[in-house]
Amino acid sequence: MAWSTQWSRAVAVGTCLLIFSQASAAQAINSFRSLNYPDRYIRHRMSLGYIDPIVANDKLGRKDATFRIVPGLAGKCRSFESVNYPAHYLRHQNYRLKLHKLADEQLYKEDATFCFVEGLANSDARSFESVNYPKHYIRHSNFELWLAQPDGSALFKKDATFVISPALTIHGPSTPVD
Repeated sequence: MAWSTQWSRAVAVGTCLLIFSQASAAQAINSFRSLNYPDRYIRHRMSLGYIDPIVANDKLGRKDATFRIVPGLAGKCRSFESVNYPAHYLRHQNYRLKLHKLADEQLYKEDATFCFVEGLANSDARSFESVNYPKHYIRHSNFELWLAQPDGSALFKKDATFVISPALTIHGPSTPVD
């Protein structure tokens, strides 16, 4: 086989792999709806984590509520990367969820890594357990996102359970809009 033919095949294979990897990454873009407030989604706003109502014409809210789910920065589980602020991840700091630019620090990587586990209030949904604070979960309180340890209440379980939804940057909210 001639060198140019081998090169052409290598380029074709490389292009196919690139397209496949882009398609795979596209499948990992999601939004996360609160179990007990189904019109509210996890989002970042002014660099802090919240659950907010997202309506169809709220373009910024839809972007802020969409995350690329990537392999965990700490080497296991997963991390939430903002789609509208690439290389910015949800992390906990002083127990508050925040959006921060990627830092090459072990603490940052652990703070930004969560294991997706069966939902504490619903097995069809998910809860997000901190890697560096085991048995601490992302939960909402007063619509703010915090890292907290379960208190045994049904409310905590609901507040720490989220439904994985299609990306709001592509799809509209799942609840009717007035």
